Amino acid sequence: MIRQWFMDAFASTAISDFLWAAATSETALSALALLIVVAGVVGYLPIVSTLLGGYAKTAKLVFIVALAALVFLLGFRTADNRAEAKTLRDQIAARDDVIARQKSSLSQALDAAETASEQRDEAAQRTKDAQDEIDDYEQRLKARPNGACLLTPDDFAGGVSNHGKR
Repeated sequence: MIRQWFMDAFASTAISDFLWAAATSETALSALALLIVVAGVVGYLPIVSTLLGGYAKTAKLVFIVALAALVFLLGFRTADNRAEAKTLRDQIAARDDVIARQKSSLSQALDAAETASEQRDEAAQRTKDAQDEIDDYEQRLKARPNGACLLTPDDFAGGVSNHGKR
């Protein structure tokens, strides 16, 4: 409410933020606490209040007003700190969520790369096996005595079909 009043009174948010920060700063709160102590001593300590009799009633009023102002400013400062801490916790949670999703994506990418590597190795092994089979077949063909007839019916898995077209 007070912060909003500052913002309404001073249209520029930079000025209102500066004034609010100044009012709730350590220096301002320490000065206010010192004023409370002095006003309390002058207003409520019997020896001092008799010496400064004319100022005793004013000191009591200043003590009460300054104490109320200190409590008010400390309350709002605490509330602002809590709101800022909540905002920071929310930002950290959002970043943690992004990091978790990125770790999950990285894990999936590593799994996909591992699977691709395994498939590549399997394909290379199948290629090697097929090349070995081709090389063995070539050696068997070269080992036959009749070079004119290189293929025989046992070269075909299903055998040679006879359609009468010889």
